[in-house]
Amino acid sequence: MAYAPHNISSSRTPTAPIVNSQPPAAAPINRAGGGPIGPRRPGRYGTCDRRRWRVTEPAQIPDQAAREAAATTFDRNVVVIAGAGTGKTTLLVNRLLYLLMRRTDPLDLSRIVALTFTNKAATEMKLRLRERLRSLVNVEGRDNPAAGSGTVSIADLRMRYGWTTDEIVARADAALRDVEKAQIGTLHSFAAHLLRLYPIEAGVTPTFQTDEDGSRFDEHFTHEWELWLDGELGAAGSDHGRWRILLDTFSLDELRELAYSLHSDLIDLNGLMEQVAETGLNPGLRDWFSLRKAQAERLLGRYDRPKRRKIELMLAAVADLFALLLAEGLGAVRSFPRESQELLAKDLGAAPTGWEEDDYEAVESLQRIAKRLLRVDHELLQHLLALLAPFVQSVRKSFLDSGWLTFDGLVGKARTLLRDHPPIREQLKRDYRALLVDEFQDTDPVQYEIVRYDPSRPGGGKG
Repeated sequence: MAYAPHNISSSRTPTAPIVNSQPPAAAPINRAGGGPIGPRRPGRYGTCDRRRWRVTEPAQIPDQAAREAAATTFDRNVVVIAGAGTGKTTLLVNRLLYLLMRRTDPLDLSRIVALTFTNKAATEMKLRLRERLRSLVNVEGRDNPAAGSGTVSIADLRMRYGWTTDEIVARADAALRDVEKAQIGTLHSFAAHLLRLYPIEAGVTPTFQTDEDGSRFDEHFTHEWELWLDGELGAAGSDHGRWRILLDTFSLDELRELAYSLHSDLIDLNGLMEQVAETGLNPGLRDWFSLRKAQAERLLGRYDRPKRRKIELMLAAVADLFALLLAEGLGAVRSFPRESQELLAKDLGAAPTGWEEDDYEAVESLQRIAKRLLRVDHELLQHLLALLAPFVQSVRKSFLDSGWLTFDGLVGKARTLLRDHPPIREQLKRDYRALLVDEFQDTDPVQYEIVRYDPSRPGGGKG
């Protein structure tokens, strides 16, 4: 296991040392009494004498100090990196308990958000927390080492924070009553909670339902697609010219598949259309194309010959392609000579006599870039999005208006709510003072946008 605390107000990479660990070491077994040593067999805590033995106290976990720091450091964000079976969930539950029990600014469970990525993991997290709280409340389980290695006990809390037993029991009992109301669940369930808190600002029906398996949306999409096709391809259709262009390349089934692939609320259709419509070169892309053109010309100057071989012909075609794009923009791909396109589509073959290996590999790279550029038909993409995007936007809206949200819709709407409404973001920071995320590496970019609006301190900005 490793932990890396870093300053919560900084977006810089953590600089604190990361402590690596192995799974907990086996505790030693001491034989008691005399007599010959009998055969040994593996035991739970190590190797034991089959005849007479006793178990010592469990050995100290090698990285126990790092684990405690990860569970009790609250003035900085803490990142825990660990493999399976090393105690991440136990550590996370311990951190929850210390947030509830710490001497300075102890939190109510209602002020904490703990997120994971599956319902099963969320249920396990809640179950473990409930068990630990019960063990603190129940006399027989308060200081019982068997309650779980590395877990928080009454004795630990008394020593660490100076609470009396009665104070600890009272706080644990109050938290136990709040477990079911706490925001301990999946990121999708938390997103749904935010949307229900602010339905007007989020643009959703307060009583919306979640399409958990996607089947309802599939039915809705199929119904809307058939209605739309009837209108578009019928006599009253107003875009038959664009349809002819697209149907020369795509079948109706392929167009349906493309439209369906765009349905996710996480896809910014307007941004995508703007990106495809932009055929000019931004300064960074222009500089990069210029470097590639110069590289092709330099290699051609080094190896060119009166009777060009395939590799020199390809280099000349690559240089011509970059020159064309620099002069006329990305849309000029369609006017690149057909014979040059066919040449660049061929296999480069082995390095010819006289070519150095590094230079040959550079030509391979230039050819791959050129082939990718030639596969992009910006004009066709513009026709495709101009036709399909309005339909997809209509399907999204009608599904939302019917009182349903997809899983992507939950996350997308929650992200937009937090991003576009600073007052709501600040209120949530006041309401929720700590955020714990299990399996953080599984977050996608949009989920990360939700998580980065860190609730751990008011005005703290993006954590």
